[in-house]
Amino acid sequence: MKNIYLFPFIFFSLFVQAQKDYPTPPSSTNRLFYIQHNESKNTFVYDAVFSTKEHLDEQDPVNIYRILYEASGEKKPLTAIQKKLAYGLKIKKKEKNVFLLTLVSYPSQQLILKLNAKKHPVVLTTVNGKEMTLKRVFLKKKSGTGGLSVKLDYILFHGIDKNGNSIQEKIVL
Repeated sequence: MKNIYLFPFIFFSLFVQAQKDYPTPPSSTNRLFYIQHNESKNTFVYDAVFSTKEHLDEQDPVNIYRILYEASGEKKPLTAIQKKLAYGLKIKKKEKNVFLLTLVSYPSQQLILKLNAKKHPVVLTTVNGKEMTLKRVFLKKKSGTGGLSVKLDYILFHGIDKNGNSIQEKIVL
C-alpha cells in the first residue's frame, strides 16, 4: 500500500526537476508567455504588440525574441530557421483584438490572443480539456535528436485556470 502513495511523489519530483534553476525572463506588462527546453536555458519570449493603448497591432500583434541566458543574457531576434520551423507563429485575425495563434512546430495546439477585462493581453488555450491562460511552456527534447530533426518526449503547459489557480498540463508525444 505504501508503494502506491510513493509512486506519485517520485513521479512528481522527476516532473518538477526538469525545470529546476531555469531563469525567468524579466516581467513585462505585454508578456504573453515564454518557452524553454531541457537542452539549454535560452528562452523564447512572446510579447504582445499594441498599435494604440487599447488595440493590438493588427499586422503584427506578437513580438517573438530569444534571451541567450547561456551567453550574456542578450536579447536577439529568432533566426530564420527558428521562425520557420520551431518557434514562429502563424497568426490569423478573428476580430478586433482577437487572434488565433499556432506555433509552426505544433499547429494542432490552438492559442487565442485577446485582451482581458482589464485590457491586458492574454493567451488562452485548452490542454487535456482544461482551459488556461498560458504563462510558459517547457519542452522535453528526446535525447539523441537535434538540428532539424528534433523530437519531443513531452510538452508542459503552465498557466492560470479560470479560478485564478496555477495549473500545469502535460502532453506526452
